[in-house]
Amino acid sequence: MKVISDAGRVRPALTPSHRLLIWSLAWISALTGCTADPGSDDGGSAASAFVSVTDSSGVEIVTNSGEGWDAESTWRIEPDLQVGELDGPLAFGRISWVAPAPDDGMLVLDAQAHLIHLFDSDGHLVRSFGGEGDGPGEFRRPAAVMPIDGGRVAVSQGFPPVLHWLTLDGEHQGTTRLPGARDEAGTRTAGSFGLWQVTPAGRVFVQAQVIDPGAEDGEMPVVLLEVDPDGASAPDTIAEWTWKAGFGDEPIRVFEPVHTWMPKSDGIVVLSHGLPYELQWHDASGGLLRIVRRDLESTPVSDRHRDRALAEMREGMESGGAPDDMIEDMLDRVEFEAVLPPVLRVWVSEPDGRVWVGVHDADRLDSEGGGLFSGWVNAWDVFERDGPYLGRIPAPDGFALRVVTQAALYGVWEDELEVPFARRYRVVRPDTRSSGD
Repeated sequence: MKVISDAGRVRPALTPSHRLLIWSLAWISALTGCTADPGSDDGGSAASAFVSVTDSSGVEIVTNSGEGWDAESTWRIEPDLQVGELDGPLAFGRISWVAPAPDDGMLVLDAQAHLIHLFDSDGHLVRSFGGEGDGPGEFRRPAAVMPIDGGRVAVSQGFPPVLHWLTLDGEHQGTTRLPGARDEAGTRTAGSFGLWQVTPAGRVFVQAQVIDPGAEDGEMPVVLLEVDPDGASAPDTIAEWTWKAGFGDEPIRVFEPVHTWMPKSDGIVVLSHGLPYELQWHDASGGLLRIVRRDLESTPVSDRHRDRALAEMREGMESGGAPDDMIEDMLDRVEFEAVLPPVLRVWVSEPDGRVWVGVHDADRLDSEGGGLFSGWVNAWDVFERDGPYLGRIPAPDGFALRVVTQAALYGVWEDELEVPFARRYRVVRPDTRSSGD
């Protein structure tokens, strides 16, 4: 792995550790039975079987069983590139996003500095652009940087929900705002929190919490929309649900299932409700095309899960400066779910369209990968683009995944001093042991 450090010197990577973080209120056709060929291009395994059936409404249902790939077909990942410094010009403050850049480079968004750093394929800094403010090419509270075909990027902002469109030279090319829809009851989306995703082709999707005066106490309606980047047409609603926020005297639910989703390059959105283990393929109008399931027994929430969660919540609030009485009040309102949600996060790999599912593997509870804030993701389940299950990959300790491509994983890794670095892992498949392409 190339590790770029002070003055470009290569140094050994430090041993990762788990960072204690505050809890989050937020994140086929005919009936057939078949077994994936371990020697096939899809990297499947004889240990993983799936059944596909199309129901009366035309929805394809794929049910997976088995443990996935065997020793000969197992995928693995290898550390490939790391950028950042312990101290110096490239000592990042808070990395919120890492993404691929042209020519095998890497984009790193430092949310604390409000800067986007562009690195080449060897990890050398090409340029930095952005800055805090409201002027062209500036932004506030940036959440993600997403590369767009043609040498552009979209920088997302959660609140107020805005997308900033920039070139890789930092030139401002416009903004996209959450449509300010309001009905007679006063329900509106403008001014609410937005979670954005942009495909490489520039299609824009956003999850928005709706401000609804008529909602029950503690409940917040949520909509998933495809938005016209130019604002020339009304957004399409893909899905709707309700989120129980846990405000006031409401209990704080820990290990509560949450919705997670990701658009594919063709505009199809892969969505999961978190429980049961089920993924749904929706088109832009909200039509349900496919349901993919994996047969797994539920994992009960154990005393070890509870103790670790409470310790992480306390540590996070203490490090954030919360008063002792507030901490105790919050912890007194904690209620645990009976089982762990099987689906924590969803990513779509481009351009191959495979689906990566962030899961919590109970056998790896004591590993350092993924805390409560990130949903305790410590492994990934990989599915073919049309639903067959391939297998599970353990997540490296201290690594938080942001973007998946066909060849690599991009994310944030923290060392034993909790210093953040941007890191890329190459995906090594049995049919492409040398490059992962």
